[in-house]
Amino acid sequence: MKISGIYKIESKLKPERCYIGSAVDISKRWRSHLILLRKNQHNKKIQNHFNKYNETDLRFSILLGCEKKDLIKTEQYFIDSYNPWFNVCKIAGSTLGIKASDETKKLMSEQRIGNKHSLGYHHSEETKQGMSRDRLGKKKLDKTKYKGNTNGCGNKGKPSWRKGKVGICSEETRRKTSKKLIGRFVSEETRQIRSESMKLVWAKKKLNKAG
Repeated sequence: MKISGIYKIESKLKPERCYIGSAVDISKRWRSHLILLRKNQHNKKIQNHFNKYNETDLRFSILLGCEKKDLIKTEQYFIDSYNPWFNVCKIAGSTLGIKASDETKKLMSEQRIGNKHSLGYHHSEETKQGMSRDRLGKKKLDKTKYKGNTNGCGNKGKPSWRKGKVGICSEETRRKTSKKLIGRFVSEETRQIRSESMKLVWAKKKLNKAG
């Protein structure tokens, strides 16, 4: 029979040592505890006790049946009341101290990778566009580089195309451009990305000059 509630694991030889937990299916959770103990994967306190006195020393009992929505707060009440010696963490619902097998760790890792977007690993549309522009700029920089070039633009020794040209943009064009830029919001994340990109460009230039 499936019972939801609070349970206790208690030592027969040392009754002052106990463990308090909660579960939607208490019988299933008790079997899970035994599996972890038999595999030497439980928290250090109860595992050492189990290894020394064997599972026959552990007594299992149900303290209180309750609905799923009340499990955590009710468990916390009993933890505060008993101050259970076997509980490494005195916070209800914690799995601190339970060792995960390599298979379990691999599964958890795959789940995190598969659900990275649901876990908040996403960028705003504005940030994506900024990253795209930065990547495009890097590609252009790489294409213009060639052997013997030290400034990364392929025009070493040639005069600048702007030299001698005054007023490339008219005053009216500059005013319109300035007006468009006023009030434009750039997120902190986008600024950081652009800053890192510029650092990379300057680092490459310094490396080329040093070479």
